[in-house]
Amino acid sequence: MTIRTNTGPAYRLQLVFDAGPTMSMWRPLLRRLRQSLDHDGPFEGATVSVLTADGTVRGRQVEDDRLVTLVLSDCSGPQWYPGPAGERWYETLRSWARVRPVGVVQPLPERMWRRTALPGTPGRVHAPAARSANSGLTFTAYDGTPHAGADSIPVPVLEPSSVWLENWFTLLGTGGTEVPATVAFIPQALPAEETTSPARLTAEELVLRFRATASPEAFRLAGHLAAGVPHLPVMQQVHRSVETTPCPSHLAEVILSGLLRAVPGPPGTYSFREGVASVLLRTVPRSSLSRTVALLRRAEPSARRPLVAAEASRRLR
Repeated sequence: MTIRTNTGPAYRLQLVFDAGPTMSMWRPLLRRLRQSLDHDGPFEGATVSVLTADGTVRGRQVEDDRLVTLVLSDCSGPQWYPGPAGERWYETLRSWARVRPVGVVQPLPERMWRRTALPGTPGRVHAPAARSANSGLTFTAYDGTPHAGADSIPVPVLEPSSVWLENWFTLLGTGGTEVPATVAFIPQALPAEETTSPARLTAEELVLRFRATASPEAFRLAGHLAAGVPHLPVMQQVHRSVETTPCPSHLAEVILSGLLRAVPGPPGTYSFREGVASVLLRTVPRSSLSRTVALLRRAEPSARRPLVAAEASRRLR
């Protein structure tokens, strides 16, 4: 991406990468984003910190009056929701937003933001001065929706594209500026933990719910993923075989769909919820399924365990 910036003060950037369980596929984006910001952004230096799933931030913390923070996250890990990890992370996020500019770079397409912990509201945001802390910003929603309360702090949510980042840079560098933005609000206290869970739905209900909201590419991919073990490297291999130019957001749709549950193992280790794989496999033409199964079987000699799901093998008999 090419970012245009106006001449103005130089800042120091704290780039925070969310290393939660759904973020492994976005590591290449972190590298591209840092390179673009180093080259084109209004920054004279940058540090990278890591946000973990337990809500702590690891890495060297720099104290500088010119510091601004960008968090790269899909806002879908446990630290973004009510619970001990969420309490820990939101306390840190609030402390930053009270004293300096903070933005969230959301790698998911905007149409998916409503499924995350920071769905955001489109409107216009005003900064009273250059490098205004988030606590000093004012926001007006396009639809007139009132914001989340006097004690809530607005945080711009950005797509990782030049247009969105340039608007945020304008907000940083010019006092009295108003720019279009999508904004989420950090509450003073998190609500009680949700009691609803995908585990309460049947396999058919989960698949129907996903089909109603998913892109066609994501739904097709989910059917092929059901042929294999849903661990991230395997899912990425299947994705490359299904699509000529695989888009990470389609795989993200599947991972965030509720069809999968995290299981013990390295980040990106999942299993389908009970019965879901069987339902998904029925949506895949037999000829297409056989190609995916053949691909996984060719990869099995280098794997420590079988990559083809037993249900897929039974369906092809």
